[in-house]
Formats: sequence, structure tokens, C-alpha cells
Amino acid sequence: MLAERDGAGYELAGDTFLVFDGGVIGALSSRQQFTRFVVATDGSIHIEWLLDGRHVEQGDEVQLETIVVITGDPGESYAQYATLAGAEARPPYTPTPAWCSWYHYFGSITPGDIRENLTLAAAHGIDVVQIDDGWQKEIGVWTDVAPSWGEPLDAIAQEIRDAGCRAGIWTAPFLAIEGGSLALAHPEWLVRNDTGEPTTALFHGGWGGKIYALDTTRDDVLHHLEETYRHLRNQGFTYFKIDFLHAGAAVGHRFDRTQTRAQAFVRGLEAVRRGIGDDATLVGCGSPLLAAVGFVDIMRVSEDVAPYFYPREFFPGFPENTVSAQNALEASLLRAPLHQRWFTLDPDCVLLRTIETELSPHERDVVARGAAASSPFIVLSDRLSLYSPNDWDRAHQLWRTAPRGQRHLPRPLERPLQVRFDDETSCDIDIWSQPPTIDWDLGE
Repeated sequence: MLAERDGAGYELAGDTFLVFDGGVIGALSSRQQFTRFVVATDGSIHIEWLLDGRHVEQGDEVQLETIVVITGDPGESYAQYATLAGAEARPPYTPTPAWCSWYHYFGSITPGDIRENLTLAAAHGIDVVQIDDGWQKEIGVWTDVAPSWGEPLDAIAQEIRDAGCRAGIWTAPFLAIEGGSLALAHPEWLVRNDTGEPTTALFHGGWGGKIYALDTTRDDVLHHLEETYRHLRNQGFTYFKIDFLHAGAAVGHRFDRTQTRAQAFVRGLEAVRRGIGDDATLVGCGSPLLAAVGFVDIMRVSEDVAPYFYPREFFPGFPENTVSAQNALEASLLRAPLHQRWFTLDPDCVLLRTIETELSPHERDVVARGAAASSPFIVLSDRLSLYSPNDWDRAHQLWRTAPRGQRHLPRPLERPLQVRFDDETSCDIDIWSQPPTIDWDLGE
């Protein structure tokens, strides 16, 4: 997501690290600046430290991120690199069963929908019930609810806790919608482009158009973020999914021009963490990965899953960047060695429902077992009343039997892909074939 846009289709490059047939090259941190590793036409690798327009005078000293080159077997090198670069990771998060509202209700969630699913979630031992997008007044305002929500947020958080579950909430901390109250009240808080206009961090038709990025080099923006998340914590939430984090590293001009995008991004995450407290669970999504190490407990590492397997509509030339079960699994499996080395890996939600889906029974099985191969963090996102007894049995099997330890990719550049677990068991998975295949018995 931080790759050079003008180079798309014309170069082979990796942000943060590259795995190749001779080993791995990568940065050990991204807190000072982002890095890129560009493969030239002659096979050589060029390293770029992105200073983001920072002016350097003669005699100035600039601290550059340390680069490591590990030669040898690609699979072993990948695991070694992930361990080295994860030195500042938070203590491992112990995955528990979770449910998220997004993949059934999307932006049309109501308190009644949460209550309906809460009853079944509590009955089946689901620990986290997370409210996703649709509850908020507007993108950028996380202290008030939408008119369609219609109830105090702390009331539903209390109901979730009373049912014996942890209350979770979705937000996007670094965003402000064009024409929204935050952007209008504080235009000085927005990252700007070369013409002085607010930088468009993304365009989201479902939200109404352009979404701007907040400037986290400003102390008043950091104070706003910290107080926003402290408010949500005081509302009763202890599990926070923060999305579209790439906006914290949006290209543009900031108040403090001595800071790189990486430094601005880190300051924003620090403010969120201060607000929620060290004991709360923080789930990142849509984020630069290495720069978030040490701040998040869990990290989504893939495109969105979908109730169909193979990609459909996409920007020409970028089929891997659209929602589909295949794309969600591909990124998660290829990043499986980051699990418990950088953070608990989130392979996105498992969709088990047998109606209102285009996934075949075989594809649903591959999605479920493929997610478990990536990580034991298994989140459901169906309307739970759609589940049959067999669906619930499948969910409990996943929670009970998914391996808990680190993951290894003995041959990360080959297909089918093999994932090996700490107990020396392994699975072979080929999600690129039609139909997809997975050779792994989760057992009982």
C-alpha cells in the first residue's frame, strides 16, 4: 500500500522486506522511515529509505532504519527475519472466539442486530462481540452515534458485558470525511497536497466520497485522538478494531515537516494506545505492518474476504487487490510467519453460513481451514441465527483445534504452499487451483 503508484506494473518491489530464492532482505523497523526494496532488470536489489521530502543540509545526521540480509533457505530466512524485526512486539495475544457484524450487516447495523447475535454468541462461548462500521455519526466522529443507531453506545456495551462477552468497536482513527463536522471545524488538522488542498486518503462511495487524512504531527490532533479513544474505553469497550490505518501515512504536507510519514504514523498509534490503555486489545487493519509492531495486538494482513472465492471486479491490472476469499487467504498464508513474531495474525473472518453465500461447501471448508492454517484467531461474521447445528460444530472445531504456535513456510515461493506448525505437523494448500485444495485434517 506504500508502493510507488507510478511504478505499478513496471517494477518488482516490496515494502519493508522481500523474500527471494536466496533468502530475505528487509528493514528491522519502520519507526523512523518506510523502506522499499526494488528489483532492477539485472536482478540487483536497490534499497530506498523514504525521507518524504525532508530537507537534509550538509552536516545533518539522519538515522536510517537498519537493513538486514539473511542468505540461505528462503523459508528459514523468512522466519529468522520475522523474529529479528519483531523484537519490539507486544506480548502474544491469546486468541479467543470472536464475532464481527460486518460481513452480514455491513453499514446497516442496529442495536437490535447486535442483541440478536449476542444471545447466540454468549450461548456458544464467543468471547468478543464487535460492532463494525455503521454505528457512528460520521467518518471522523467517534463520540456520537448515527441517527439510525438511535441508542446510547454505552448501553449496548453494557449489555454485551452483562452477557459475559467483551465489547468491541470499529473505528478509523486517522480519517475525516469531506464536508463533515471534523474537517469543517478543523481544516488545519488535514494533511495537504502540493496545491494546498486536503490530501484524499481514499474515496469511499458508501460513505459519500472523499476521505481526508489527519495530520498526526500536530499535538492538538494527538490530543483529540487520545481523548476520543479514552471516551470509547469509558463507554465500556475493551476491544478496538482500527481500520484504514494507511491514512496515517498518507503522502502530503504536514505541520511538522521534519517528520517522515512513518514517524507521523507511529505518533498516531501511540495516541490511540494511550487512550485505550495498555490492557485493551488493539486490532489493526489496512496498515503498514512493521510500523505497527509494538502497538497492536492483532493485525489484519489481507484483503477483505467475501462470500465468493475467486476475484471479480477489480481495477485493471490489480486482481489481487479486490475482495474475495482467495485474496484474503493468499495474503494471510504468505504472511503466516509474522504470526506471534510481529503480532497475532488476523486472516479476516470465516464465513460458515450455508445460505446467502456463493461459496460451495468445499470452498467454505478451504476458507475455514486456510484461515486456521494462518492463525488461530478465528472470527465469525455471519448472522448467527443462520447457523445449523453442523455449522456450530464446525465453528467450535476451528476454535478448539487451530494450532496456537508460530507458523513456518518451508517453501514460500512454491505452489502448493506448505504451512508447518510448531508441533511439526503441516498442511499443503493450493488456493490458486480450480477448485482450491487443502490437505490438512484439523482433527477433533
